[in-house]
Amino acid sequence: MIEPKDDYPHAVPVEASMTWKENWVFPGFDADQRIATLFHFSLRPGHGEGIFTAKLSGQGWKHRYVGRSSVPGDLTTFVPVANERLTFEVVEPGSRFAIAYRSDELDADVAYQGRWPAFDFADGPKPEGESPLGPIGLSVFPFNHYEQGLAVTGSIRIKDGELAGSEIEFSGWGNRDHSWGWRDDFQFRHHHWVCASFDDVYIQGSVMLENFFPEEKHGGFVSTSAGNSATAHVDTSDAYWAAGRNERLGALARDVQYRITTVHGDEYTVVAHIGSDFGRHWLNARSADRSMAYEDCQIFCDYTLVETGQRGAGVLEVGTHLEGPGIADTLGRPDS
Repeated sequence: MIEPKDDYPHAVPVEASMTWKENWVFPGFDADQRIATLFHFSLRPGHGEGIFTAKLSGQGWKHRYVGRSSVPGDLTTFVPVANERLTFEVVEPGSRFAIAYRSDELDADVAYQGRWPAFDFADGPKPEGESPLGPIGLSVFPFNHYEQGLAVTGSIRIKDGELAGSEIEFSGWGNRDHSWGWRDDFQFRHHHWVCASFDDVYIQGSVMLENFFPEEKHGGFVSTSAGNSATAHVDTSDAYWAAGRNERLGALARDVQYRITTVHGDEYTVVAHIGSDFGRHWLNARSADRSMAYEDCQIFCDYTLVETGQRGAGVLEVGTHLEGPGIADTLGRPDS
């Protein structure tokens, strides 16, 4: 029904200033061999391009690639997701995936197998209140988003440098997330993403402060043989870096503890041993005018589950928003 106010200009939805993205991220590692691999695919059909990222490291070597390639406006036709170096294939939906990477410096082939079913973050608890993004804005990540704990096997063939001719076979654990929707690289103020793999449990806790909700939001899940249990709260009180205060993350040189509480009241206290990590890969974002940046670091490290003493491994990703003239240039290489 037309109302008198409809003769006047209308409010612009917040999504009008955002970008439609579909993202996949696959961290995988072999903690015994200290190998860390990270593949990231970010498709932006409205801009006609995707950003394809491969970052791999081991004892005494490191490789990274970030490339921009064209993508179709209809992403449903973009199967497999690929550019000239990276190919991502869904081998069996919900369960098996494969990534192939080719370059002059090294080649890599990695296979992923789900250890438990994926968890849809829309099924987790929501805070009270409202978001201008609607109900989806109450999720810890304000877009469609799910994750899964994985088993990982792969091979890396080094073709250049002192290790040329070496082939590394590795196996271990990892995780994946897949998200799609309207988003802004600079709407996040800070976040924690705890991904801890153990022999019989995968523990995931996420905390996010972003522009369209006044308080931190919590989410995640714990996977066991009994299934997935949603995370209700993540205690981040042991975090010692200056996230959210327009300061760099810093050295992140000391271990940090998190306590994850599920909707059923179960508690899991994990120590991320980032003081002795075995790989750090960055997924930083920088504004075109260099006045804003989001510093985002994935740290591959050993984990301890305090309640049982179990040792495991995984990824801790932390990030913080930065702004000010030229701030983006303080983060180092453009592809970091």
